[in-house]
Order: sequence, then structure tokens, then C-alpha cells
Amino acid sequence: TFFADGLGACGATNSPSDFIVALNSAQYGSGGYCFQMITITYNGKTTQAQITDECPGCPYGGLDMSTGLFDFFADPSAGVIYGEWSF
Repeated sequence: TFFADGLGACGATNSPSDFIVALNSAQYGSGGYCFQMITITYNGKTTQAQITDECPGCPYGGLDMSTGLFDFFADPSAGVIYGEWSF
């Protein structure tokens, strides 16, 4: 999914064009992964993004992407995409 970014739980303010993600609460924990880079792959495309926020509504393993990052992978009308990611 994607979200309207701004001031994230990690303390940084981002813009829609930044390749950032909000990490699900179960993995976010106390913020130990803040600012760590992850690699995301979907539909034959791969890129890196930075963890800058927490996603309380995301399931374990789920991410919420900035609009710019989501647009890199799919049209916003897709709403939800299922790819792979790793630290």
C-alpha cells in the first residue's frame, strides 16, 4: 500500500518522491530499524528504500510505501501490491 508521507515515527520528514517505507508495527518494535535500507522487488523491478516510519495497520512483513516508491512499481489504482523485500 502507499501513504501520505511527512513526519515519520523515526523523526524524519520526507516528501512523496522519496523512496521510503513505513515498516509494520510487529517488526518496527521500538524503532531499531529506523533509517535502515531495504531492497524491494515487484513485477521484475527492484530498488532500495529507507525505513522512516511505522505502519500500525500493516500485517507482519507488510510495508506502506511513499507515493513515489509505489509509482515506481505500479499504478496507484492497484492499491495493494505483493512483492518481496529484505534487509
